[in-house]
Order: sequence, then C-alpha cells, then structure tokens
Amino acid sequence: MQMKDYKACILAAGIGSRMEVFTKHFNKAMLPIQGKPVISHIIEKFPDDVEIVIALGYMGDSLKEYVRTAYPNKRLSFVEKYTGQGKGPGYRLLQCREHLSSPFIFSAADTLVLEDIPEPKVNWFGLAKVLNIERFCSAKISNRKVIKIEDKVKTDSEFAFVGLAGIKDHEIFLNALESNKNIIGEEIQVSNGLVSLVERDLHAEFFTWFDVGTPTSYTHAIKNYPFGSPYRGE
Repeated sequence: MQMKDYKACILAAGIGSRMEVFTKHFNKAMLPIQGKPVISHIIEKFPDDVEIVIALGYMGDSLKEYVRTAYPNKRLSFVEKYTGQGKGPGYRLLQCREHLSSPFIFSAADTLVLEDIPEPKVNWFGLAKVLNIERFCSAKISNRKVIKIEDKVKTDSEFAFVGLAGIKDHEIFLNALESNKNIIGEEIQVSNGLVSLVERDLHAEFFTWFDVGTPTSYTHAIKNYPFGSPYRGE
C-alpha cells in the first residue's frame, strides 16, 4: 500500500459543548495551540497526496474557509450533513461514508499526538495511558493486540482511546458502525464499529497524547504541547 491508497477523515462537526465559553463563537478545531489552530496540527500530519475528508457542522463555514485558504495544495473534501446534538462521532463518521471507500485514518478534531501517524496497512487503535479510565473508551491489550474494547465503564485497563485509528477493513468497520445502534453517553460512538475489528487483529498503537476537548485538558495542552508532559486524563 502506498500513501495515495488511503484517506484521512477529521471529525470536526461537534458543537464542543464540554469546552463551554471556549467554543461559543467558533469550532473547537480552531482553538489555537502554539500559534495555529488544532486542525492545522492534525492536517499537517498527512502528506499532500492523501485526501483529507472533514466532517463539518457547528461553525462549519468559517472552519471550511480557513482550511481551504491555509491549505490550497491539500486534497480536501468536506461533508456538511451533520446537524443537531446527540449524534456523536460514530454518526458523523457514517455521514462521510461515500468518501471512505478505501482504507482510512480517522481523527477527532480535539486530539494531538507527537508521533507520526501510521498508514492503515493494518487495523490499528490509538491509545495512551490515563489515570481515570472510566471517562474514556478503553482497550485491553495482549501482545500489542487489542483483545477487548469497553466504552466509558470502570475497568482494569490503563489505556484510553485517543480518538485516532487506522481502518484497513473499511467495509467491515463501516457496516458494523451502521448496524450497531448502541448509545453510549447519549451518543453513537465509533467504538460501535471498532469492536468488529477486534477478531480481525486490531493492533495497539501508543501515542504521546494531548487532548483539547475540555477546558482543563486544553489548558494543559497550551502549557505542555509539544515539549511538556502529555495528557493523563486528569
């Protein structure tokens, strides 16, 4: 598989309700870190020949205008079907399905990692060690393979999903995501599809993670990205 054989999908449609006043007037993907928006840090992780699909919703017009202006040489597609609250990242990803007919990587719009992002030559699940696991989607690991995924429950795992995954078996994943109507935390989560990949070998990929999805974690990222201590789910 070469670079051109996969796509990237950034889920930037949410209203950012956990961010309170930070996202009152713009999308959380536009929050600045080290002098540029979070979405810029994510986009710049991918080569120019990789098409980037961006799910838009809340304050989507201004986000779209920024990305198009800042990255005229990137291959960009925008999906603007998401409206309303309570749909969740799983729903938003499904709205991009027509663009995801090949292996792809998806990323939340509020997650930063230091490491290079691997191509989806295998199914992989992005993880980081945290302190309070029941706030997150988590994974149990054996020999660097994910053997169980649990979402927002108390567990003995230490590893949280960072909102970043590589999907080689895209049809299996998307079909499972579409058929699994399970609601977690009042939303449709991407874990609904990811659980279908566990039996097909879902590799654990570990990252140095900086979350910007809450006021506390965003403040931590401002102070520590990229050279300070990573986010630990405090």
